[in-house]
Amino acid sequence: MKIGILSDTHDYLPNIRKAIEIFNREKVDTIIHCGDFVSLFVIKEFKNFKGRILATYGNNDGERTKLKEWLKELNPENEIDDYLSFEVDSLKFFVLHGTNSEVLDAVIKSKKYDVVIYGHTHKKVLKEEDGVLVINPGECCGYLTGTATVGIFDTESKEYREFVL
Repeated sequence: MKIGILSDTHDYLPNIRKAIEIFNREKVDTIIHCGDFVSLFVIKEFKNFKGRILATYGNNDGERTKLKEWLKELNPENEIDDYLSFEVDSLKFFVLHGTNSEVLDAVIKSKKYDVVIYGHTHKKVLKEEDGVLVINPGECCGYLTGTATVGIFDTESKEYREFVL
């Protein structure tokens, strides 16, 4: 399975569109959004993605109830919460925004998950820590670093590819 990973879209529609184009072209089954959609209107951009969206709330996502409703309207299988835990192809995933670094560190150190994915910092991370693959796709918006990035994780090959928007 191919999983598209992005975070911190911060209302920047052109890059959201580019990310969805990449995910569709690369035949991504599921998108993981690590939070900070920011405004509700960005959700309509995700209608062009035909798979499932798993998301976490970010510290800049204010309209939580509506955000959940609008995502579910796109696809009833879509989910959003403060954090997500799930299994795909025998890999255990944990996804959070990453606002609290102590929680993030504790989840990684617990070694209960094969892959931990987070956002918030706008800085790309791809590392293995005590057998746990840790991924931060960087920022989709490109506001802070000047480089907008997303990624795709292949659960079969366990390979992560970065895409610059």
